[in-house]
Amino acid sequence: MKVLFPALVLLLLAGCCTLAETPFEAAYSEEEEPPDYSYDLEVKDIYSVPEYPRLTESYKMRALVQSYGKYTPSGYRIWILDGNRTLLHENITEPELLQHFEFDYYADSTEPHHIRVEVQSIDSAHPEPETCLENNVMRKDIRAYPVGYYDLNNWRITWFYDFVGIQVRQAQAFTLQKPLNVSRVGVYVQARVPPSHDSKLLVSLHEKPNNWGNLGVGEELAQAELNASRITQKPSWQWAEFETLQLRNDTYWILLEYESSSSAGVEWYRAEGNPYGTVYDTQMLDLGGYGEWEYKGFDFAFKVE
Repeated sequence: MKVLFPALVLLLLAGCCTLAETPFEAAYSEEEEPPDYSYDLEVKDIYSVPEYPRLTESYKMRALVQSYGKYTPSGYRIWILDGNRTLLHENITEPELLQHFEFDYYADSTEPHHIRVEVQSIDSAHPEPETCLENNVMRKDIRAYPVGYYDLNNWRITWFYDFVGIQVRQAQAFTLQKPLNVSRVGVYVQARVPPSHDSKLLVSLHEKPNNWGNLGVGEELAQAELNASRITQKPSWQWAEFETLQLRNDTYWILLEYESSSSAGVEWYRAEGNPYGTVYDTQMLDLGGYGEWEYKGFDFAFKVE
């Protein structure tokens, strides 16, 4: 018993020492980490709504600004420019993690708007880290797209083509909801048989017909002559350039004709079921067959701008 007592005392002393160290360890583990004031102020995107506005449509341009990190700055300055024109220059004193700035546009041309957006933190107590400043500026072009039917990459649409030759003419209508200045028309065509060097593809723009049944096309407004020998077996857009025409809100017709010393022609791409317009928006004239204009249940691929 005398031998065990000193050993027991030593064990108790060792335990007391261990307990005595605990408060110091607890104080060290409970020490708070310094606040993290780092953040990344970023111009996240510039885009239009809808994504592909068409000519004569109203649309919106949006700029999206986002702040990343555990800390949100107390404010930032934003500049939004359209070319040399200032759309917005303002201090945002109540920033949100995600904010968008919106402006109204009208599609009167396919010329792009060169948009530039820049943000800069005005939180002097907690400036944005230098390594994050490269995200503070974005440049992007926003533009409108031609009137027409040309969603060629849409997998839901099966594209076919119809012949345009010496005896066969094709016509496609489009309707403007608002007046538009038009200077060119595009058609998506191919030539499976190479046309001879004297072959011509005539692309003309017409008023709507004014006759019984509204068959055919009306008065010719403009015509362009394309060298058909340049049209290859691979389908492509061919553009007919005109003097600028001031079109009112009405229906107009695009007419394709073909002239050549040979019988070869070209093929104009089209989609079944009139996905663009109605059955009264597409016509064909076969001079070697029925000899009268006929309405067709499909729409041709075209652009007007």
